[in-house]
Amino acid sequence: MYNCSNCGYKSIKWLGKCPVCESWETFVEEKNQDEGFLKKGKTSPMLLGDIQKQDFLRIKTEIGELDRILGGGLVEGEVILVGGEPGLGKSTLMLEVASKLSKKGKTLYVSAEESPQQITLRAKRLEGDFSNLYILGEDNITEIYSQIKEYNFKYLIIDSIQVMYVSSYEGSKGSATQIRGCAEILTQIAKSENIVIFIIGHVTKEGLIAGPKLLEHIVDCVLYFESEAFSNYRILRATKNRFGPTGDIAVFEMTSYGLVEVKKIYDIFLPHRKRVISGSSVVCVIEGARPLLVELQSLVGRASFGMVRRRSLGFDFNRFSLLIAIIEKRLKISFSNEDVFLNVAGGLKITDPAADLGAVVSIISSFKEKIPKLCAVFMGEVGLAGELRRINNINLRLKEVERTNFKNCIISEDNLDEVDKNFNFQIIGYSSLKEVVEHIFE
Repeated sequence: MYNCSNCGYKSIKWLGKCPVCESWETFVEEKNQDEGFLKKGKTSPMLLGDIQKQDFLRIKTEIGELDRILGGGLVEGEVILVGGEPGLGKSTLMLEVASKLSKKGKTLYVSAEESPQQITLRAKRLEGDFSNLYILGEDNITEIYSQIKEYNFKYLIIDSIQVMYVSSYEGSKGSATQIRGCAEILTQIAKSENIVIFIIGHVTKEGLIAGPKLLEHIVDCVLYFESEAFSNYRILRATKNRFGPTGDIAVFEMTSYGLVEVKKIYDIFLPHRKRVISGSSVVCVIEGARPLLVELQSLVGRASFGMVRRRSLGFDFNRFSLLIAIIEKRLKISFSNEDVFLNVAGGLKITDPAADLGAVVSIISSFKEKIPKLCAVFMGEVGLAGELRRINNINLRLKEVERTNFKNCIISEDNLDEVDKNFNFQIIGYSSLKEVVEHIFE
């Protein structure tokens, strides 16, 4: 078989141009050879009702935020892919996880990029307990499997998949054929030996793990590291999880002693919580299964060079442009000579439409240079007609507002009939954007 190294398309003959992604000279030969050390015996179908029920136990990593986004902990036989750009702290986090897991069972950290001596230097900086952790400097999957069988390891960390290889597969290290082949064999090892495997994968300039997304459909869980430039904060996002919620996030801070969990994340996303300023509003968005209060900041100023500028950081630009058009049409406010900038504080990227109302309030506040007379959390999707539309999970969001001691919240009138009666703060419902602006800026 011949595989496209860019998109994974398969062909029985070599092609100069891929018919799917239209890339040239990307087909490489893959010889289907059965790995002798992974040969399985004959299996037969079983009735689901006859399978013995076993207690579904989670294995805690003792890192609270990581356990939470995993769905409560690890599952035996699970394969987890940890992706991110170089230098964000993937190896640091995995070394900390290895330290915790080594107390629960035999743990092997395989590093083909660094020598065991270099791993030791990092371990000293982290100041953890690594006395029970095994280190192996090896890049051959066959040899790694033999070590697993000999020492009966229960946890395995591969750092990284780009430098691993299997001798029976064509291509050099890091090629699409080798990466996919190594990932498939590691998955078979995890399922057959009932061990947990973490795989570190680097992200390319295009933002994809190992070039094309060859690994995401193979593994059970995919965790992405995200960070803004020159920031000490790291966001770990679960984009796929067969045993837990997807889209959930955990926040870590990179310190001289390694990655530290950030449990009070409002200091990051709400830097001006204790003082109200113009051009600022607070919204509640859902990230996975977690509600977050986030500050939106806007800056509206006179255009200097005749051509207006529109910029958004962390907020979808197309939706941002749409909201400006709605403000101009429905509220009769002209931005034809104004530069408009919108930023999500803390470096978070949000896509929840419930942030629409807060974005509009912050933009108008900066334009008028007025502080909203009501210090509130704004939640609502803005329609093209300027109406406030219903949003989901309203009570979950309101519980988070109450937990952070805000006294007011403005939502869509359509959501009022869903609101529980036991909240101890003021909840105001409006039907249109015009009503909100008239009441808070009068």
